[in-house]
Amino acid sequence: MRYGLPLVFCVSLAAVSLHGLPARAQMSGELGASTDAAAASVPSNEYSPSHRFFVEFRARNAASYGHLYVMYGEVNKRREVIRSEIAGFTPAGDTQTCENCSVYNWTIGHVLPVPSEIGPTDGDLEEKYVLARYRVWIDAAQYKRLVDYINYRKAHRGPWQAFLNNCVTFGRDVAVFLNLKVPVMMRVAPSVVMYPETVVKWIRDANGGAKNEEPLKDAAGALPASVVAELHAKTSTRAVDASTAKTTATSDKKHAAPKKRFANKPQDAKISSAIR
Repeated sequence: MRYGLPLVFCVSLAAVSLHGLPARAQMSGELGASTDAAAASVPSNEYSPSHRFFVEFRARNAASYGHLYVMYGEVNKRREVIRSEIAGFTPAGDTQTCENCSVYNWTIGHVLPVPSEIGPTDGDLEEKYVLARYRVWIDAAQYKRLVDYINYRKAHRGPWQAFLNNCVTFGRDVAVFLNLKVPVMMRVAPSVVMYPETVVKWIRDANGGAKNEEPLKDAAGALPASVVAELHAKTSTRAVDASTAKTTATSDKKHAAPKKRFANKPQDAKISSAIR
């Protein structure tokens, strides 16, 4: 058993390399003209009536080492969001309302490939957790191609693996599909082991994006009723807790992190990878 664990680890990485990243290997053939058309267009950093669709790369805080995800949708003439979706690559079990549901897959996924999901997770809609953002604007044709691409990735997502197929590699793939500039090594490397916040800032800076960009506001009725009810419920619960709990000045200064992101605290995490 001397070589047991290293052998299992190497086999798991090879499995992800061959099977976990099928979208990048196959998408040009299956998406065909859509991929070519996407490569011929470049998103804008500025809103215009013809570019009313947005793609926002976000990094948010978490109790491990953060999470990178993409929010995309449409705004009205007042630049208020009238519809949006979230796509983030995670171990299976994550949902927008379920805390610590993927802790088992997340833990095992640092050694072996585990089942994955693409979608929203708890904390994605809460602004206080956002560490960095980069927003670009695209036209209707570009938006349709992006939706097709993300749907393709959902159907061919492969397993999640902490070092090779993670939230950061997914965000990188979306940026490359949109023909955004990314650092050369990030573009060609099969894996990206970096903090999500760093990756978002690198993509932003490479494309001349504005720093400290303000979040978009939601138009009235833009969010589904279930989401609005959930957010109001969280706010009410926290207000009650705040009125009854005894807090100290030190605890008030701690950086906010979603409750759902596994047991380990940021300062306790010793993993050198910077992925989710």
